[in-house]
Amino acid sequence: MDRLISHEVLDDGALHRITLCDDARRNALSQAMFDDLDAALHAVTAALAHRSAASCVLLAATGRAFSSGFDLGACGADPSMMSTFLRRLSAAIRCLRSLPCPVVAAVQGPALAGGCALVTACDVVLAGPGARFAYPVHRIGLSPAISLPTLRGHTSGGARTVALAPEPLDAVAARALGLVHELVDDPSQLDARALAVSRQLMSKGPRAMASIKRWMNAHDGSCDLAALDATLAASVATGSSDESRAMLAATWASMQKPR
Repeated sequence: MDRLISHEVLDDGALHRITLCDDARRNALSQAMFDDLDAALHAVTAALAHRSAASCVLLAATGRAFSSGFDLGACGADPSMMSTFLRRLSAAIRCLRSLPCPVVAAVQGPALAGGCALVTACDVVLAGPGARFAYPVHRIGLSPAISLPTLRGHTSGGARTVALAPEPLDAVAARALGLVHELVDDPSQLDARALAVSRQLMSKGPRAMASIKRWMNAHDGSCDLAALDATLAASVATGSSDESRAMLAATWASMQKPR
């Protein structure tokens, strides 16, 4: 089976570009997608452990969506998969946030639910005109608590708005709240601009950048293990409830009806 994540090492090992590339399924976070993401993040972590020079990670996606969130088909077939996906998402968020170098996200389309959570784990977010940000998990009785520590790290005042918004936020609204750092008006230039920003960050002192990230994480609490553990536990408990399972079943059934 083709890999659902592309991991490219550029600039003599300085730049790692991780790309979600399951356009046919809108880059849904499935078991296979998480397997490939885990492998890519493990490779990045191992490479950075042996590197003292400047580095950067660029997280991007191909196709119509950055990520549509969890694979609801798998969750509909086996409700226990929701807890599995939540734990795997939490692990990915922690890894991205704790990497000793900047992580840049290039968001070209909707980043929904778990997809939005991955974006919040990045340090710098660039968005094209097609980007949308939302946690439409309330319709399946799920809480987005799992990503609140990292979301709050971007936009302490706007975290409530992003988490509870009834409709997706476009890139302009997300920038006003602090989740997006730069708008790229021409979608064809998003990848080039993301690479340029990544290389600008790599031109800074690597020890200084690692220190800045470490202290910013400490200041905003986005890498607080107790908070990450607590929000994961809360999300798992909510996702395992009778309410959530009933709402998930109803939502999945409605999605299967002919349109």
